Amino acid sequence: MLHYRIKKSVLLGILISLTLSGERLAGQIQTNFQMPTKGICAHRGASVSHPENTLAAFKEAIRLGAHMIELDLALSKDDAIVVLHDSTLDRTTNGKGLVSDWSLKELKTLDAGSFKATRFKGERIPTFQEVLAIMPENIWLNVHLKGGTELAIAATKVIVEEQRLHQCFLACGTKAAEAAQKTDLRIKICNMEKQGNNLQYVRESINAGAEFIQLFGGMSVDPVLTKLARENNLIVNFCCTNDEATLKSLFESGVEFPLVDDLAKMLKIAVDDGIKLNQPIYRARNLPTQIATPISLLTKRIALEKGMATQGLAISDQHYFTSNAGSIVRYTKQWKFVEEKKIRLPGVNHIGAIDYHNGYLWAGFLNGPENGQYDAANDKAIVAKINAKTLEVSMSWDLTSKLNWIDPVCFDGRHLWIGDLSDLGIHRYRFDGEEIVHTGTLRYPKEMHFSQGIRIKNNNLYSIHTFGSMDGLFEFPLPAELNESPVTPTRAWRIPELFTHTEGFAFVPGNDLEIWHAQYRYVDKIKLKN
Repeated sequence: MLHYRIKKSVLLGILISLTLSGERLAGQIQTNFQMPTKGICAHRGASVSHPENTLAAFKEAIRLGAHMIELDLALSKDDAIVVLHDSTLDRTTNGKGLVSDWSLKELKTLDAGSFKATRFKGERIPTFQEVLAIMPENIWLNVHLKGGTELAIAATKVIVEEQRLHQCFLACGTKAAEAAQKTDLRIKICNMEKQGNNLQYVRESINAGAEFIQLFGGMSVDPVLTKLARENNLIVNFCCTNDEATLKSLFESGVEFPLVDDLAKMLKIAVDDGIKLNQPIYRARNLPTQIATPISLLTKRIALEKGMATQGLAISDQHYFTSNAGSIVRYTKQWKFVEEKKIRLPGVNHIGAIDYHNGYLWAGFLNGPENGQYDAANDKAIVAKINAKTLEVSMSWDLTSKLNWIDPVCFDGRHLWIGDLSDLGIHRYRFDGEEIVHTGTLRYPKEMHFSQGIRIKNNNLYSIHTFGSMDGLFEFPLPAELNESPVTPTRAWRIPELFTHTEGFAFVPGNDLEIWHAQYRYVDKIKLKN
């Protein structure tokens, strides 16, 4: 194993000197941020309050500020990597029998949430890729393998493909670790062979060349163990506790990441002890290399005491506004509820993402599902100009002859920009008296699916996308002429989706690199790095 440690050191030195498009390493990304050095590990996610090993539990762990998340991997009958702790389905799903006897398609039909509470009914068993897709860049992922060498090889390949080598480590035994390292020497290992809370386990982990150790057993840890581990570059985890006194003792003894189930309670104790909550850092992924992917930081989350922000968000000098399917809500600049007004126009029932300009809100109206029923033959596209003081519609324009399923609207003082969900375009209109005239369409790559929010700033168009293979907030340079040729974005930021899919946004006034973002019963403030 000493030979392996030298080889790994040399390889990593070579890799650091290589770059791809200034952003990515081969199978890896450059990390211009620091990973947590001490904190709380969410055992199977926020598993006291949410169904363990589900996207709901992981999103809650991220939201609460966990520094590390532990998850369990297993292989399905058709060799898909799924996230589940037990070898059988009986305890946490409505299925029966071995996980390995079910195909992924069959596993995806199971309810993995109701065992915890009825409000989680319909939560599904996630795949490893689905879990990685929601993760920030700066949270440790403690990947516990519930299988042997085959699973180790498969999991390592996914981690490399998804560019998560900087944050994932495999918690596994010796044979699985060797198989993983043969697949990619850069993979991080937490030694779980003969796991214990003793000197022998620490020494064997050091000799194995592991990066992590997970002490197990007892209610305390001898500082001699943690000192020896850390002197040999081992990061120290401990499984497990939900006791306040034990948690404090573990930190005092040199444990860096205790695993806990009662995440909210344990994080509060850690914060009281001087440990800061983890502030999620995100990066857009799965994009062509010519698109720059700077990081984004979730800096503030406001819970809306009343009203919602399901569709869009707009900002005036005195108020914040949010749009929902059938209403617009007004808030103070402290996000205190002022009023909510239902707005209905003939033939349409759904308000999209909104914008504010010079005393008026601009909104697109479409005909969405009603009572669970949707009739495409009744598609309409109506744009409305709404008095921001009274929330009364001042004027409206029926654009159904050109557009049929609109959502976001933005007015930049000169042009009206309208996103059409059905044709993958953002349409530009100019005013001719009280009439509006179509003057071109900004087309974007079809992989981005439809736009959910639009803003114009500094001769760039910013559009937020979801449901496609290219998701995030994209920056487009506005060409002199708009034609049918797709425009490639220059930059993209990942926008976290901890409550609902990505919807409308608005730039913080006077700040080109900070936005407010609509998230159902919350609004998020996100800093966009250059």
